[in-house]
Amino acid sequence: MDRGAAGAALAGEQDARPVQVRITNLNKTFQRNKESVHVLHDISLEVEEGELLVLLGPSGCGKTTLLRCLVGLEKPGEGRIELGERTVVDAERRVFVQPNRRDVAMVFQNYALWPHMKVAANVAYPLKARRMKDEIKRGRVQEVLDVVQCGHLADRYPPELSGGQQQRISLARALAPRPALLLLDEPLSNLDALLRIDLRAQLRLLHREIGFTGVYVTHDQEEALALGTRVAVMKEGRFEQIGKPGEVYHRPATEYVADFLGARNRMALEVAADGTATINGVPVPGFVRPGFTGSYALRMRDGDLTVRPAGATTVDDRRHWVAGARLLEVLPAGDHAEHVVVMGDSTLFVDVPAALGELEPDQDVEIGLDPDHVLCYDVDGRLVDDWAAIR
Repeated sequence: MDRGAAGAALAGEQDARPVQVRITNLNKTFQRNKESVHVLHDISLEVEEGELLVLLGPSGCGKTTLLRCLVGLEKPGEGRIELGERTVVDAERRVFVQPNRRDVAMVFQNYALWPHMKVAANVAYPLKARRMKDEIKRGRVQEVLDVVQCGHLADRYPPELSGGQQQRISLARALAPRPALLLLDEPLSNLDALLRIDLRAQLRLLHREIGFTGVYVTHDQEEALALGTRVAVMKEGRFEQIGKPGEVYHRPATEYVADFLGARNRMALEVAADGTATINGVPVPGFVRPGFTGSYALRMRDGDLTVRPAGATTVDDRRHWVAGARLLEVLPAGDHAEHVVVMGDSTLFVDVPAALGELEPDQDVEIGLDPDHVLCYDVDGRLVDDWAAIR
């Protein structure tokens, strides 16, 4: 190995962080009404120290069950879980470490604070349970309350606090014993929209400053992209895609991920053997590269489409226009307007600036597509590259 290669290898070793969570071939089945419901299917995953992994998916996809397996509230039927150097679950060897013996803390959706205890006592509770009296004497309770900007609330009772304050107290309680792993189960879902954004920003800052290792569960795509160092999109108990937020958002590996991350507009692309391309049955010359044939699905986000009156002309070298659509409704929203468009069997949602929104319902329109902002998927729902014509 030459000196440059050796230096690169050494740099890679220095950049690598220890694995704090390792999950191997995890399976979980519930018995409901004499039927077996397979909730987790052969899950394998690693979370590095200091990483905040977000599990993203709809209700019932298995993300909360996976979190409960990590904390010890659910017992997997198969598989292995290691936290740091310690094995806490090994179904084959019948190893199962109880929750109170795992170095894990959890923040719940409903806060789960003791209403009869003052804030300081709630935060001190896990320290007392773990016999960490020295930490209490050194002022750990006040320290974590200050970290979440609630130091002034130490002598109040939880029912006297707002939802946002209670959730921050819940976070302080989880952080107090300095757990090796912090688990967060949709902690912001009970808050109103503006407060949710505020606490999202505070949580991101807190993770950057403290660098705790965490696994965060949510069904909110904006929350996942804002908070996660990596995002794992789940579908029916399996991982559909795992990657950095920007990668998952801009290059959804499957049509399912694209739809869940906001690319809800779907159009059918058919390319004949002679290269003739149609979108929802309408010919679109020059849309695909030579030699590209077959049946595909196109996915676009609302802001990636545009709309104009039928027969109009627009100076736009990048955009292809698809005729045969009708404007169903216009929904003003301040500086922009959502246009609901029907085209064959497709209902499309087009978000355009209000200054351009001069169209009226029931008007015939054309849909504008920029290939740079169109995702293409094959019949198996897998992302396709190198499909568009070069212009």
